[in-house]
Amino acid sequence: MMRVPFTASSFRFLRSRAGLSVALSVLAALVPVFFAAGCLIHQWFSASAALEQGESRLARLRGLRDAAQQVREAREAAEGALLATAYSGELPADRVGADLQQRLRTAADSAGMAIGGSQVVEGKTEDGFGQVVVAMSFEASHEQLQQFLQMLVQQTPTVYVDGLTLAAGRNANGHLAVQARFSVLRQAS
Repeated sequence: MMRVPFTASSFRFLRSRAGLSVALSVLAALVPVFFAAGCLIHQWFSASAALEQGESRLARLRGLRDAAQQVREAREAAEGALLATAYSGELPADRVGADLQQRLRTAADSAGMAIGGSQVVEGKTEDGFGQVVVAMSFEASHEQLQQFLQMLVQQTPTVYVDGLTLAAGRNANGHLAVQARFSVLRQAS
């Protein structure tokens, strides 16, 4: 076997080839590192942009959280005022009508009036409230009628006088024959 002696040019070639091999090996090892670093930098910029975009939303949410107690108290006050004005929508209309008739009869009895009759009639629904109407006829003196109406003002939920027709009574005792329509509001369900 014959040996080829190394010359200076062949040694340079081997050295440059070894250097090239080392450089390629280092480069092959660094490419994934640079790729991973690039991905991390891209993620960091994306996250920073998302945080900047979300800061205004976060500030609004913090404001809502801080105002939650005030909102809760205002809601409770509004619901209380609503219940003083209207029946709950959970109660059926016929039950509300019966309750209104009972309230009217109790007030009329307290004022000493003679009730001729009462009946629940169809009411209208508007703006989220249903109207429950009771038509009623009775005889009363001026004082009794005034006392009866004053009692109605104090009741909750509020009783509205939709119509009041007064006529001279059949007896000579000075009583009035009264045809009246009273109503209450009921939340629409």
